[in-house]
Amino acid sequence: MTRWCVSNADILDTKADGLICSANPNLNLSGGVGGAFLLRYGTEMQAFLHGQLRSMGRRFIEPGNAVTAPSCGSPYKAIAHAVAIDAFYDTNCDFIRSAYENAIGQLAAASCRTIAAACLACGYGRCSIDSFIESIEPLIANTYPNVDTITLVTTNAELADAIAASTGATKS
Repeated sequence: MTRWCVSNADILDTKADGLICSANPNLNLSGGVGGAFLLRYGTEMQAFLHGQLRSMGRRFIEPGNAVTAPSCGSPYKAIAHAVAIDAFYDTNCDFIRSAYENAIGQLAAASCRTIAAACLACGYGRCSIDSFIESIEPLIANTYPNVDTITLVTTNAELADAIAASTGATKS
């Protein structure tokens, strides 16, 4: 069974095999986790993501999807850029749930047994704490083959406490 944890920390300081990074539909590393990744690890990831869009003949990724990238100088085996918002930064439970499901599946396929996951749509996406918890409750009930631990990471202490209290995720 996959163990779920929650941590009030900087996600880029969290040790894991894989990372679920919150992403905008254009896959621009312009803020949040993506912006921090760009500042810490350089422009290789941004070039990769834009190259992926070009190779797919797309200008954006639909909400609910994820694009997985190699480490690009980071300590992770793979990074799934999960899109849980639309172009106007609106979101809903289906966007969030589908983005996580796609990202977790892609990271499991990349042999990531431990995953550090951003709390999708909770920053620029303006998702309420209650809506976020409603979105992830069905995910926490699932077992993901070959994934031992998923840690939801947020710098918002109130969100971390609410996730732990409402879902039974272990606080780390």
